[in-house]
Amino acid sequence: RLVCIATKAVVSTQSTGYIERLEETSPDYPDVKDSLEKVALAANKANDNIAKLENFQLVTQLLSNVSGLGMVMERQENAAPMVYIKHGKIMKMSRRTVQNRFIFLFSDVILICKIEGHGKYKCTKRIAVSDLRSLADSSDPNMAHPFELITKKCSFTLGGKDEDEKKSWMVALNRVMAGGQAAATSSPQRLGLVAPVWIPDNGVSMCMNCERNFTTILRRHHCRACGKVFCSMCSSNKQWLAFDNKTGRVCDSCNSILSARDGFDEKARKTRGLTNSNFFSGTIEEPTDHEVSSTATKGTIQSGLISGFVLVKLGPEKDYQKYWCVVRGVLLHLYAGTYDKKAKKEMPLVGWNIAEPDETDKVQDTTVTLKVGHQGLDPMFLKFTSEPEKEKWYEVLEKATFVD
Repeated sequence: RLVCIATKAVVSTQSTGYIERLEETSPDYPDVKDSLEKVALAANKANDNIAKLENFQLVTQLLSNVSGLGMVMERQENAAPMVYIKHGKIMKMSRRTVQNRFIFLFSDVILICKIEGHGKYKCTKRIAVSDLRSLADSSDPNMAHPFELITKKCSFTLGGKDEDEKKSWMVALNRVMAGGQAAATSSPQRLGLVAPVWIPDNGVSMCMNCERNFTTILRRHHCRACGKVFCSMCSSNKQWLAFDNKTGRVCDSCNSILSARDGFDEKARKTRGLTNSNFFSGTIEEPTDHEVSSTATKGTIQSGLISGFVLVKLGPEKDYQKYWCVVRGVLLHLYAGTYDKKAKKEMPLVGWNIAEPDETDKVQDTTVTLKVGHQGLDPMFLKFTSEPEKEKWYEVLEKATFVD
């Protein structure tokens, strides 16, 4: 390839110098100009062919280290070649935990792989670029630097190791989406028509409707339309979901919206246009404001003056437990899950003393721990991940102990 580039440069430089000294009235001028254009065209074509060969070799080499691909390498006769865009490690939020994954991003497909070691990977999810719908920033505290990838059949939260890596992935994904015009006819807020991002199991400890606490008997169930988590009694309905081309479990709220919008007869819903082929050709009407604001959007993360995961010890003889802590006004709220509507414990902070533990408290890691105490009551201990985080919480908690 370097030879072709160098040949083009030498020939172009010499020919350009010659043609610049040649008068346009000269009988040789048309032939020289024509020859120069042909040389440039031939060199560009050669470089394009070499670039395609190099891309093919790179794609083949990368895919040779990935198992579980199935028929991913089969191409239609007139299909554009698969072009390599980006690859690297990324975090993926599953239903129960955050997973280390490896992504291969090509011009027409995304491969999300499990890392098997020694440069080998197993493909666990394959997403066509044509199925991509949109990207969105996420505030999910269960993952550092998160963003949401919305696709036709499945949607989930991904995260980079830092903000720069997150932006790099979002730029690359937006690039392939723009190239494939993937996001032109869809919105992630169309209930039942695009796969929702599921709230992780550890994000809730109670039903997001009736607020009963989940136990080994009262289990979690995800609504397939909005992605929120409910008990079995609040999600016992079935509705046709266009993005999945089948019926799925939905919550009471989504059931009411979908029934009012699409009717109750499943066969009628299919024939009225709620299939993938009709929806993604742009024939479905936009949802009303009521539809968007009710359950089509993801659940709300509890927030306030300050919020975050904190290890909390509710007394000297108690063990530390992880809570999502929120300060609102003069109240400290302790939530078992980030999306819980109801706090496990609420404490008025007025009159309490915020200080560092002393030797009599017998608390380890005192440099990252705060003691919240009140005369005559057992103290509470808050343990943070770092001293700067501890200082931020101290300032907010200290202000909340006084009433202006």
